Amino acid sequence: MAITTSVGLALLVAVGALTHQMVLVPPLAATMAIVTATPASPLAQPRHVIGGHMLSCLVCFTVLALGWHGPWAAVVACGIACGLVLALKAAHPPAMATAVMIMLTAPPATRFVPLLAAGAVLLVMVQMVSARLQREVYPTSWW
Repeated sequence: MAITTSVGLALLVAVGALTHQMVLVPPLAATMAIVTATPASPLAQPRHVIGGHMLSCLVCFTVLALGWHGPWAAVVACGIACGLVLALKAAHPPAMATAVMIMLTAPPATRFVPLLAAGAVLLVMVQMVSARLQREVYPTSWW
């Protein structure tokens, strides 16, 4: 688990440093911890990891497009994102941190969204490789 977490985080930091988007690292680091520590948990499955982050991202960039910014907008966006991921059965707590980070930093969507998607997919793939090497099952479900 510690090695898999370290590999995932090292890849995230490398991508963040190369793209100058280190803001991605904290929420995705929390994702990596959930995925490696509790790989059988529903919250660690690809639907939740990727879907949760991307749905939160969608909500936040919509709120930003409406002209809302700052901490109070983060509260609203995070609440809406939380309700949406729960309704769509894609809950993933670190995705709420993604929502707050987006609202507080207002990164350019054209750069942030693909990097977030790539980061979430990368973490799922790291865990998949680790599970195969250890003869374990991950993911336990895709949908």
